[in-house]
Amino acid sequence: MHDVLTHAERSLTQTGQIDAINHIRHLFQHTMEADFREAVERLTGRKVLAFIGGNHVDPDIAAELFVLDGPPGKS
Repeated sequence: MHDVLTHAERSLTQTGQIDAINHIRHLFQHTMEADFREAVERLTGRKVLAFIGGNHVDPDIAAELFVLDGPPGKS
C-alpha cells in the first residue's frame, strides 16, 4: 500500500521521528492483530497461521502479509 502515513505521522517525519512512527505502527498492528486475523479468516474461510506487517517511511509504503493454512475458499 502507498501513502499510508497519517497527517500526524507525516509531521513526525519532518522532525526526524522515524523511530517513533515505526513504534506507533508496531503498537497499532499488535493491538489490532486479532481483528485483522478474524476478518481475513472470515473472508477467506482459512485459518491465519501468521501475520507479518511492515512499514517504510520514505517512500511511504506499508505491507500486511497473512499466511494462510491453504488456498482461500478451499477446505
